[in-house]
Amino acid sequence: MKGRLMIGVALALALAVGFTTPAAGQKDDAAAKEAKKFQGTWVFVSMERDGKQQPKGDEVMTVTIQGDKFTVKRGDKFFHSGTQKLYPARKPKAIDARITEGEGKGTTMLGIYELDGDTLKVCFDEEGKARPTEFKSKPNSSLFVVVARRKK
Repeated sequence: MKGRLMIGVALALALAVGFTTPAAGQKDDAAAKEAKKFQGTWVFVSMERDGKQQPKGDEVMTVTIQGDKFTVKRGDKFFHSGTQKLYPARKPKAIDARITEGEGKGTTMLGIYELDGDTLKVCFDEEGKARPTEFKSKPNSSLFVVVARRKK
C-alpha cells in the first residue's frame, strides 16, 4: 500500500503542482502565475522511491490538474484526488498535496518541485513528516522523486 500511495501521491503531487493559495499581496500574483503553468495532464516518466528506481509497469500513471484540484489515475483507473498548494517563493519551490479521496485519503504530503518547460520534477515525503530539501531519495527515507512530462 505504501508503494501505491507513494506512486499516486507522486503523480498527484508531482504533477498536481497545479494550484496554490498564496499568502497575500504580491505573492498572490506570483502564485497564480505559477499555478497556470501546471494546468492540464502530466504523464509520469520515472519514479524513484527510497533510493531505488521504480518499474514503470503496464499502466501509465497520469495526474490531471484543474484549478487547485488534482486527480491521479493508473491507466483508466482512479487512484486518488485532492488539492494542492504551491509556494513558488521558497527555495527550493515547495508544494503541499492533500489527498481527499481514494488511496491515502487524509494524507498531506510535503514536497519540493522544479518546472522546466514541459518537464516537472517533484520530491515528496510520503509520510508528511518533513519537507525534502533536495531531489534525492535515499534508502529508508520515505522520500520519492518523480519526473513527469506534460501530455500533448
